[in-house]
Amino acid sequence: MTTTTPLPPQVEVLTCDNPSPMTLEGTNSYLIGDPGAEEVVVVDPGPEGHPKHVADLVAAAGSRTVTEILVSHRHPDHFGAAKLLSAQTGAPVRGIDPDVCISGGDGTVLPLIDGEQVTVAGHSITVLHTPGHTSDSVSFWVPAANAMLTGDTVLGRGTTMLDYPDGTLTDYLATLEKLAEYGEAMLLPAHGPVHEQMGPVVQKYREHRLERLDQARQLLEEHGDLSAEELGVLVYGENPRVDQRIITKITAAQLEHLQRS
Repeated sequence: MTTTTPLPPQVEVLTCDNPSPMTLEGTNSYLIGDPGAEEVVVVDPGPEGHPKHVADLVAAAGSRTVTEILVSHRHPDHFGAAKLLSAQTGAPVRGIDPDVCISGGDGTVLPLIDGEQVTVAGHSITVLHTPGHTSDSVSFWVPAANAMLTGDTVLGRGTTMLDYPDGTLTDYLATLEKLAEYGEAMLLPAHGPVHEQMGPVVQKYREHRLERLDQARQLLEEHGDLSAEELGVLVYGENPRVDQRIITKITAAQLEHLQRS
């Protein structure tokens, strides 16, 4: 990934060569740790089938020991390469979802928990449960770098799909409120460019979601009960640029949120 925003010395990013409309330029994998330290943590090792990307991560770690491989959520473009990287480094793989955890050797590995402090070479990485995109989505706060790794919860460009019904709009709006508390932190997304400050991006995300909710309310008042598919047609038209399955997930999440509120 090319960026004009300089990264703090504790952070390095490598972008996998898996571009698509959903992944933008590709999946951003991060190494967290001082360049001269003995340890480093890898966040989101990328998709399966990209051995060069895994080799690049190992090379970027250099002589440092990869102590943990952290996964922001279970989608394969983030987690797919975890098994290979774990086999090459011996590091355990950890996410909130137990199904993504890999021991990396003998013994068991515990899932991440909200508020946990992961330590690497004297620096702490705080795990924040930030559901909405998926139920198991987490963000990683790195105080020494004043940076937040947001996975797919907040992207560097465009908006985030909610993987409804696993991810809900109710959870997502609460997550945006939580991330807004770190508004001055650098935004390190899993897709798209880095941003010097996260606050303006989070605010735009929140405004966009609330505008869409207002639009959905108005259409329901005009037309009565609507299915997710019917609401999608009214909002996005008969021939949208976005895949119809994604639109249906979006509008289903909106309807479910309005039913709750």
